[in-house]
Amino acid sequence: MPAEPAPRMTAREAIALLTDGTGFTEHRPPPRTLPPDGPLGWAGYDAARERAAERTGEEESVVYGAGVVGDRECVLLSFEFGFLGGSLGQLTGDRLEAAYELALSRRLPLLALVATGGSRMQEGMVALTQLQRVAAASTRLRAAGLPQIAVVRDPT
Repeated sequence: MPAEPAPRMTAREAIALLTDGTGFTEHRPPPRTLPPDGPLGWAGYDAARERAAERTGEEESVVYGAGVVGDRECVLLSFEFGFLGGSLGQLTGDRLEAAYELALSRRLPLLALVATGGSRMQEGMVALTQLQRVAAASTRLRAAGLPQIAVVRDPT
């Protein structure tokens, strides 16, 4: 009989594994209010977000902040796949862009722990534009000569 697969790590478990108990200081971007059921008015989207928050304890699909990996301070961002499949929406984009800006302002490397199903269909083109925001933030970090490492987690 095949063994049961190991449960997937949460975003915070992945961060804790890498920071080895040395500490992690979570950051959050300024709050933003979305229209009811998101930018497209997708019926049930707010309820789905609430269920995801109750199930995971997270407000969004990305957690980010500063921590120490090995002996190196860095900015970590970690996707929570349990929150709507780790998908990208406008609020996720806010967090990702803020993580890159934190790395840039503190001149720290950025370590991304990626577990995502892609863009959020409930937000349509707004969700797709988050990829452009992340690409632009990545370009700014690269131009500043700061390292960025992406670790692809299960599932991606």
